[in-house]
Amino acid sequence: MTGIYVFVFGCVSGPSQAVIKKSGLTIQERHICDSLGIDSSIVLKIREYTDSGVSPFPANLENIPPKDSAANEAKEKLHGLLFNSAHEFTNNTVNSLFDKLHRIGYTIFVYEDHFGMGDRPDLVGILKTIDKYEILRRIQTDGINYQIDNDSLLHIIKKFDEKYSLQLTGVGNDWCEFKVNTPHIDWLQFAKEAYKVCPDIVDQGAGSVEKLADEMKRTGRLYFWWD
Repeated sequence: MTGIYVFVFGCVSGPSQAVIKKSGLTIQERHICDSLGIDSSIVLKIREYTDSGVSPFPANLENIPPKDSAANEAKEKLHGLLFNSAHEFTNNTVNSLFDKLHRIGYTIFVYEDHFGMGDRPDLVGILKTIDKYEILRRIQTDGINYQIDNDSLLHIIKKFDEKYSLQLTGVGNDWCEFKVNTPHIDWLQFAKEAYKVCPDIVDQGAGSVEKLADEMKRTGRLYFWWD
């Protein structure tokens, strides 16, 4: 999957570093937090899971033209951070920090998942908003190869959200992932609905709708990826 690559200061945790001792912010990290209006305690929370430094969330999101004045106001309030995470620790980091950050007005999510290929670290994002639709809109996630633009995707996700109570856990330009919070789901029916929106998750992924249903039930996740 494609993404926006940025330089992230610091290093990435090795396999033996599942939990990292807290340390103070660097001058540069404090400047980043101050300039973006980000709570600096977030960096200390990140340090419990990785020794990676932080960088501002990709600046080129600011180049997406707002559709109206309300969107322009939202743009000014949308600030965040990026940090590296060794792939084997990424899900645990996002899951462990989600509620803590959500309570103070932030959302953490996987921004680039490299699946451990070539020991390349994942990128994890934190944005100063708890509105998952705003995040999807600002990143301009779409499935344009299947004529699903960003507005259409937002409409689709809202329908799934109403039915299955979705928590955003990952998002990029052409993919998004959600934790499913509704109990007692007909996973096969759910998989059929997901396949209609994103054939690639079966045709280039699970191999069949039945296998997709089993995977979704096992992980408790909804995943869309348009090649």
